[in-house]
Amino acid sequence: MTEFITTDTSLPPYMVFPRFLLDMELNETTKLLYMVLLDRARLSLKNEGWTDESGHVFLYFTIESMAEVLHKSQMTIKTSLAALEKQDLIIRKRQGAGHPNRIYVKFPEKAFCQTDNILSVRQTENCPADRQDSFPETDRKLSGNKKERNKNDLSKRESQEKRSPYGKFQNVFLSEKELEEVRQSVSDWQEYIERLSGYMASTGKHYQNHAATIINWARQDNPPSRQSIYESEEYETL
Repeated sequence: MTEFITTDTSLPPYMVFPRFLLDMELNETTKLLYMVLLDRARLSLKNEGWTDESGHVFLYFTIESMAEVLHKSQMTIKTSLAALEKQDLIIRKRQGAGHPNRIYVKFPEKAFCQTDNILSVRQTENCPADRQDSFPETDRKLSGNKKERNKNDLSKRESQEKRSPYGKFQNVFLSEKELEEVRQSVSDWQEYIERLSGYMASTGKHYQNHAATIINWARQDNPPSRQSIYESEEYETL
C-alpha cells in the first residue's frame, strides 16, 4: 500500500541525487553508486567528523558492502568505481593489507551554480558563474565568523578520540573505550554490532552514539526478570 504526500508527511530516509550527474556520461549504476558514496560522506562528517589533516572528509566502504547495498556484482561495482575515478569524482587511497581503502568523494566546482530550467531569470542571475558572493549583507557579515567556527570545529574533531569502523558494512564506529564498554555490557556484542551495521545500511538511519545504541538494544532484548525485581524490592524493605 502506498500513501499520498501531504503537508504533514514525514518523508522516509532518502539520498540526494546531484543535478550535475544528469549531464555526465555515466551509466545508472555508477550514478547510484556516487549518490550512495555522497550520502555516506555526509553521514561520516555529521556523525564522526572523519577528516584528514587537510580537512578533507573520507569514508570507509568495502566493495563487498557496496555490492550488497546496490544489489550488484562486485565486478560491476569495481567498474563503476573506476568510472568515478576517471571523472575525478572520487579518490581511493590504500591503507595497507587487510584494511579498506579510504574513499574521498569530490564534485565539480560548477555544481554550486546549477539551477533548474524552470527558475526565473532573476533566480538564475543570483547564481554567479565564477562563485563570487551574491549573498545578503547579513550573510556576508557572518561569513568570517562561519569560517572561524568551522576551523574551531575541525580542531575539536581532531582532538576527539578516534573511532574505528566495525560491522559488515564498516558503518559502526566505536572508540577503544566504547568497544570495551560494549564488551563488558553485552555478552553477544559481536552479534549486536552486525545487527546495527545491517540495520543502518538497509534503512539509511544513523545514530548519535553507536555504543549506547548497542547497549540499549541489548537491555531491551534482555530485560531483568520479574523475579529478580521482586527479590530486589523485598531485600530493600528489610
